[in-house]
Amino acid sequence: MADDCELCSRAGTNPAASVAPPASAAVLNILSAVLSGVCMHDRNESRNMSASRTAGAAPRRAPMLPRPARPLLAAVLLCVAAAPSVLDSVGSQPEALALLDDPKLQPGEQDVLHALERGWFEAAKRVLRLCRERGEAVAAMAEVRSAATKIRDEATDVINLMRVGANAEETVVSTAFQWAQRPDYVYLNVKFSSRIDGPVTCLNVDNERVDIGNNTLLFEAVGRQKPKTFRLNLTLWGAVDAQKSEWSFASVGRMSFTLAKAEGNRTMWPRLLGSKTKPKYMHSWYDRQTAIDAELKKERKEKADREKAEREKEEEERKSSSSWAVRSPPPPIEDPPGEGAAKQPDRPAAKGGKKGGKKKAAGKKSKAAKKEEL
Repeated sequence: MADDCELCSRAGTNPAASVAPPASAAVLNILSAVLSGVCMHDRNESRNMSASRTAGAAPRRAPMLPRPARPLLAAVLLCVAAAPSVLDSVGSQPEALALLDDPKLQPGEQDVLHALERGWFEAAKRVLRLCRERGEAVAAMAEVRSAATKIRDEATDVINLMRVGANAEETVVSTAFQWAQRPDYVYLNVKFSSRIDGPVTCLNVDNERVDIGNNTLLFEAVGRQKPKTFRLNLTLWGAVDAQKSEWSFASVGRMSFTLAKAEGNRTMWPRLLGSKTKPKYMHSWYDRQTAIDAELKKERKEKADREKAEREKEEEERKSSSSWAVRSPPPPIEDPPGEGAAKQPDRPAAKGGKKGGKKKAAGKKSKAAKKEEL
């Protein structure tokens, strides 16, 4: 059945291979998928029919597309995919602009690509304006965007090579950066530019190199869009821990460093660099430092409140233990067993004490009686 498929026999193993060169890649992919799907369906149905005959069952075929309609489908798709550009008949940009003045023509994406390939940028812009006036989604033309971006990058490389000079192909840029700190970390916001308030020189970099030493930081990378080497070489005020430090690419044209301060050096540094001279590309990271200061203030307040609560708790526990010791009398001392009998002879002495008291009372009465007699 695969040999009887007229689509494969006419278009080859890749049904889109016979499409004319001006065809869009998206249309080619759709055409190839549709025709390949039809052919695959035929092959599967051929196998099912052979299996049904072997089993003795009546063969059944689920038609995907009527056989007479297949050549027509192939012809229609090929014509749509191979639709030539309306600018194929002209050989210069003035002729193309004159042709585009015809209101009957409706140029499209293929005409924009045709104009870009030949460097007819005015004609390409005219076609895009006409497409926009017709309400077409110009922003969705991915192939046009890719082609225009490639042309822009190539032109930018040529201009950069002319600016650098005849004997040099690259320049070194000291990257601008901002910094902030807390007692245990230093934060750097590096920008691929010589000015922190200017536009980025490159959006991306390659061949990046980062070396973090005891108190040094070295970063180098090559710009992807421009032949420039970006470098940041710092000698820090204090020591850092390279194992706990991190770096990563941030937003477009930037990268960030988080340097962990070494043990015994975790305090607020008076400055970032060992030298008191401030380079022009170094700036304070005001927003980040303000947020860090607020966090540190909150942490200090929470720590003070926690320590105060612990002291009050300890004071209350100490007072409660001392008051309990005052209120509760000491437990009575019990005589050890065997000593009660030994203390029994002392009891008469206590009685004698009571008799002495009676004698004193009798003496008082005799004195009172004498006064009455007088």
